[in-house]
Amino acid sequence: MIRRTLSPSVLLSSVLLSMLLIPFGLAQPEDWPAPDMLEFERLEPTPPEPTRVELDSGLVVYLLEDRTLPLVQGSLYVRAGGLFDPEDHTGLASLTATMLREGGTETRTPAELDEALEFLAASVESGASTSFASVSFSALSENTEDVIDIFHDVVLNPAFNEQRLEVAKGALLEGIRRQNDNPVQIAQREFLRRIAQGHPQGRFETEASIEAISVADMRDFHGRYFVPNGSYLAVSGDFETEAMVALLEDAFADWQTRDVDYPEVTPFSLRPEPQVYLAPRETAQSVIFVGHPAVYAYTPAYNRLDVANGILGGEGFSSRITTEIRTRRGLAYSTGSALTQGYDAPGIFFAYALSRGDATVEVIEALLGEIRQLQAEGVSPAELARQQETTLNRAVFRFVSTAAIVERTARAEMLNLPENYYENYVDTLQTIDLAAVQDVAQNELRPEDAIIMVVGDPELFGGREALAAFGEVTVIDLEAEDTGAFLPSQDTPRLGRQP
Repeated sequence: MIRRTLSPSVLLSSVLLSMLLIPFGLAQPEDWPAPDMLEFERLEPTPPEPTRVELDSGLVVYLLEDRTLPLVQGSLYVRAGGLFDPEDHTGLASLTATMLREGGTETRTPAELDEALEFLAASVESGASTSFASVSFSALSENTEDVIDIFHDVVLNPAFNEQRLEVAKGALLEGIRRQNDNPVQIAQREFLRRIAQGHPQGRFETEASIEAISVADMRDFHGRYFVPNGSYLAVSGDFETEAMVALLEDAFADWQTRDVDYPEVTPFSLRPEPQVYLAPRETAQSVIFVGHPAVYAYTPAYNRLDVANGILGGEGFSSRITTEIRTRRGLAYSTGSALTQGYDAPGIFFAYALSRGDATVEVIEALLGEIRQLQAEGVSPAELARQQETTLNRAVFRFVSTAAIVERTARAEMLNLPENYYENYVDTLQTIDLAAVQDVAQNELRPEDAIIMVVGDPELFGGREALAAFGEVTVIDLEAEDTGAFLPSQDTPRLGRQP
């Protein structure tokens, strides 16, 4: 049994309801429990099981019927992400994925494609993250066959229209030219570059890399990586499973299986050289990142560290960092910590703050201090219980729709996760105890190895000399080099959670 404390708004509503009932002689019965003492059985999500089918082409399809609305949705995942960008063509995977939809097909011009989808009240979208490219569709069930025909055409027969490509490249180049306008984006970009140190996750689009990308490059990238074997399609909605399988089998019969020679990727160092980096900007605030590579996602260590991070700084106002640095000491406008999910490379743990410029050094000391205190003292039973409850409540939202369920199942196989990983996650989380949290904090958090990034006005905090207390300082001249723009992928932000 779980005792749940109700929010202030719910408690207030209960009080108001009682006040309204009293004049009518309908006071709350004495044997009713107080709202904040109510107890409920724990919700155990029991999502429906998608049907798995492998088409003759080798494409794996997951299907889940849902007759609630006359809609059908699908998402295709292909191992064709930014991880495989040539260094001098950074942005190729993302631009190729974008142009699948924007650039028309061999049988439909971009305008004709737009018009056809509008007429059918349907959509086809495409994009790429570091790990994979995705193409999705949404249609009224009565138009499913027509939309899947368009979807197939977009996936297999892109035209990469030159005029649309110039428009897309122009938008990217404009973003790159404004790459140093936002101090937070500067901090994210430069922090990741130093954390990754040569790995594709630490590369960013530049004017040179975008201008170098041609239609021929995109055709080559598409022809090389867009294969059915190793790709996964998740379909949900108003359909009959056998009929949908037959429709997809026929639609993708011409998608030929072949081996792919994936390039070797620069190894991601788990221990980059700890250093302090300063990017001078004339601003009243400093943006601070303190962190290092951590653990791979979907592992026991990740689950434990995720709980530790939530208590440390990942859960907003209830976390230690926010309570100490923002609420109690008033040093930062926004502060906390995060743990990214990493599949092709380790996740990244980092603490951050948007602080007053004159408090920069004090905030760095406080961030490091909170990490060390967690390592030395662990967490309290109340903190652990609250964080487990928060994480469990969040896990329920993985199953809010048939589309979410079937898409997550397809991605789980693509990422080679253990069978029933997400279903077992709830049980796994509840086995994490106080000793496990302190152990992972001591073994996986390394404040002594942290890379520290500061974007701010050196005049306000003593500059390079003041930061030298934390290690060797390197000053980044943002105007002297083509550093690349922080342009988050369409699927996931670079410092956000992966699928």
